[in-house]
This record gives sequence, structure tokens and C-alpha cells, in this order.
Amino acid sequence: MHKINKFFKSFFFISIWLILFASIEKYWNLFHWEYIFLKGRYIFDYEVWFTLKNIFFGLDIGYFVEEIFRFLSYELPKESFKFIPIYFYLKHIWLSQKNN
Repeated sequence: MHKINKFFKSFFFISIWLILFASIEKYWNLFHWEYIFLKGRYIFDYEVWFTLKNIFFGLDIGYFVEEIFRFLSYELPKESFKFIPIYFYLKHIWLSQKNN
């Protein structure tokens, strides 16, 4: 019976957290676009990336670095904020020895 209780607590927390996060995610998109990505994007507009493209026989290094920048500044924090609280809460629930 205790495991069923833990399961329902986990299920409700995950459901509520993901629904809440889905409504907050649009604000993260706007914040990231305006304050992070557009502020750092100007680095990839320099002539050095076109020079590197010519040196590496048409391989656009700037594009790949820009995509890595976008991943590290957008996807990684977003997914971390989404799943790290779930991990810690589930760890707390399932490893607690209290009989609720």
C-alpha cells in the first residue's frame, strides 16, 4: 500500500509539473530569443567564419558552432529546469523511510 501511495504522489507531481512547465515554456522562448540568443548571435556574423568556410573546403564551421551555442543556451537549461526537479522530488519520495 505504501508503494501505491508513493506512485500516486509521483504521478500527480510529474503531471502537474509538466503542465505548469508547458505554460511557462513560451516565456522561456521569448526570454532566450531576446536576451541570450540575439545578444550572442552577432559573433557568427563576422567575416572570419566565411574565411574558415573557404579554408575547410566549404564546411561551414560557423553554422555548427552556432547550433552548439543554441543547444547549450536554450535546450540544455530548458530541459534541466524541466527534469531536475522531477528527479530530486522522486528521489525524495522513493528514498524516504517515513510511513505516510
